[in-house]
Amino acid sequence: MFKYNVDHFFIISSVCLQHKKPTDNMLLGCSSRLPDNEGHDSPKYSDSLSPAINTYLSEASRQEFRSESLFLLQGTPENGYLWHKVSPQLSSSNQPYSLREALAQAQSSRIGATTRALRESLHPILRQKLEVWEENLSTAVSLQVLEITNKFSVAAASQSIATDYGKLDCITSMMIGLFSRSQPLAFWKAFFSVFNNIFSVHGATLMARENDRFMKQVAFHLLRLAVFRNDSIRKRAVLGLQILIRNSFYYFTNTTRLRVMLTITLSELMSDIQVAQMKPNGNLEESGEAWRLRKSLEEMADQRLNVQLINDCGLPGNALEAFPENSTDNLWSWSEVKYLSGSLLLALDAALEHAVLASVMTVDRYAAAESYHKLAMAYASVPDLHIMWLLHLCDAHQEMQSWAEAAQCAVAVASVILQALVGRNDAVWNREHVASLSKICPMVSNAVASDSSAAEVEGYGASKLTVDSAVKYLQLANKLFSQAELYHFCANILELIIPVYKSRRAYGQLAKCHTSLSSIYDSILEQESSPITFIDATYYRVGFYGTWFGKLDRKEYVYREPRDVRLGDIMEKLSHIYESKIVGSHTLHIIPDSRQVNAEELQPDVCYLQITAVDPVMEDEDLESRRERIFSLSTGSLRTQVFDRFLFDTPFTKNGKTQGGLEDQWKRRTVLQTEGSFPALVNRLLVVKSESLEFSPVENAIGMIETRTAALRNELEEPRSSESDQLPRLQSLQRILQGSVAVQVNSGVLSVCKAFLSGEPATRLRSQELQQLIAALLEFMAVCKRAIRVHFRLIGEEDQDFHTQLVNGFQSLTAELSHYIPAILSEL
Repeated sequence: MFKYNVDHFFIISSVCLQHKKPTDNMLLGCSSRLPDNEGHDSPKYSDSLSPAINTYLSEASRQEFRSESLFLLQGTPENGYLWHKVSPQLSSSNQPYSLREALAQAQSSRIGATTRALRESLHPILRQKLEVWEENLSTAVSLQVLEITNKFSVAAASQSIATDYGKLDCITSMMIGLFSRSQPLAFWKAFFSVFNNIFSVHGATLMARENDRFMKQVAFHLLRLAVFRNDSIRKRAVLGLQILIRNSFYYFTNTTRLRVMLTITLSELMSDIQVAQMKPNGNLEESGEAWRLRKSLEEMADQRLNVQLINDCGLPGNALEAFPENSTDNLWSWSEVKYLSGSLLLALDAALEHAVLASVMTVDRYAAAESYHKLAMAYASVPDLHIMWLLHLCDAHQEMQSWAEAAQCAVAVASVILQALVGRNDAVWNREHVASLSKICPMVSNAVASDSSAAEVEGYGASKLTVDSAVKYLQLANKLFSQAELYHFCANILELIIPVYKSRRAYGQLAKCHTSLSSIYDSILEQESSPITFIDATYYRVGFYGTWFGKLDRKEYVYREPRDVRLGDIMEKLSHIYESKIVGSHTLHIIPDSRQVNAEELQPDVCYLQITAVDPVMEDEDLESRRERIFSLSTGSLRTQVFDRFLFDTPFTKNGKTQGGLEDQWKRRTVLQTEGSFPALVNRLLVVKSESLEFSPVENAIGMIETRTAALRNELEEPRSSESDQLPRLQSLQRILQGSVAVQVNSGVLSVCKAFLSGEPATRLRSQELQQLIAALLEFMAVCKRAIRVHFRLIGEEDQDFHTQLVNGFQSLTAELSHYIPAILSEL
């Protein structure tokens, strides 16, 4: 056993590891925002080691070749050097050839009182020569430290030295010191072979939880190097990431924890590099730094580049194999590496999009919300970051008064916490409670994180996820759902909070919860008993057409808007958003109808928006029904549903006109399937599927009659709990009867008979269609007769005249219909 005080050596050598050329930005780091000028925090070696460095320079300068010409050392792309002749005219009698003489002269004249003054006093050629000497010294010292680190690692592997074997602080401190200082290419060419050796023999210790801080720093510096302009350094950084992946497979059989570590460090790196840059036209685009990082992350998962990269870096051919002891199974999985790469690229894309949208976020709130949502999803593997971006999204929705969407964000935050607690068996909740949250917010998975500790990294992760935090965000969700008047969701939220207070015997909090629950149920009862159906939102389908829209071109979205937003309102809102963004010769045009759009026929320099009101589809609704949808929506319980299907009907004729006579009027019913369900974490969802169904003119007519029949039957058969309910029932019945049998509206049913039961159109009907039409008319008249009788029982003296008008209208309508359907007289 022998002792080697590496800590002492590190203290001495760390001051001379870094070398920065004032005029060379290539190896300064990844950030274009780093200052080019030297500051107090980045001293030169000649400052740190003086007079030692001056002695070194003096001894070296004595060996200079003196002649008519002065030879200058200049760097090549591979860090080699070439001697170039410099014209004697560059020198003067006042400027010595020798760097030693120049430094001595500057010091004797007290010019060199400061670093900047000393350097500025030198001739540019000598100043460059000083930088060359400094770089040579830097490289020599760094390589010496690297060699000692490698030897120390080998000795530690055989436990032949006295050191801290629990965390190997000597090795980790030295490696971070080397990583964190700017190094020349010659150093990086030698470094990753040593890096591979160290992790091969000490991987179990270095990747343990006790070394989280070290691993996070290593991951950060490797990602930082992956942004460098120098392709040789960048590719070596990619190999360094693959070495970490190999160790993750070897010791943990997966990359789950490493993925969390890299995601955290990538998030930190995003605040340190310039993700977007300005284009000549004033718009933002992906920067060179982001492009190089993207390329590195893609290469990390590219199996084809792997062999060549290993050879170029001088590593053994099996450097990325992960064979456990006494096993022939290689644990390395390229599919998992691709998943890791994809998750990091997702975070990079989200950061880029957020940066590009920064200038228009106050105008386009839809895009802003989606940007926050993408960031939240990209960092889903890190609970702290996931929650942070969800709360940013929640705040953005509250600014737009999108209460339902803000509530969904609060539910999503609560679900992250609740899932982790259930996975740790550390709460009063269970898997059924998680499933109930997923029903409130379908975009939240109902899975339980069984290994929530995988996300725990020093300063991040599940350690901050507590029951109190979950209750806090459940209460926020309850408040926001209440503002959105979605009281059914409020009831479900409170049912999750009550078990917590029960387990703690917090009777005061329980009393408040039950009081709130009672108030919520009263609100639900009020909504359901109202004669006017409560609708919490309106929905619009928006189609984008035009190359200027970029990724939105030829895509359709369904927008969820507050219930008081009409078609004209959203047209005006979207026009304002996109007109303010369009530059150049492009113009914006709103397509005013819901016809099918042929994108190939549109003008290339025009951006088109097609905006159509759509209705949510009930779960049990028959989409092939010919009925008009007024009835199905008025009786459906919209407030208890989440929706992922929507439809709209478009009238058309075979001759190309939108409107025509009843005998020519077709109807196209379009059903849209969205990516997720409303209410969602965002205000709009992408349409992923669209299907159309066409109804012939006679089917349209039958559907119209069946709709009126069903509306009347619903009024007659709906149960009433008390006499006080009779007045709303009478008013509703009068409204429907007046639109069905009053004399002034008889033309509606009569026009159907004239269009399809007389003359030439009647000969075009199939026998089955004819029978269906007649049956629909007979049923409609029978229900009208029954409704008039019920109306007579409900009215008072003041409604006698109106009842007489209804009776006369019914008799007149029956007489007119008998010309087309003689059997109607015997049926009624």
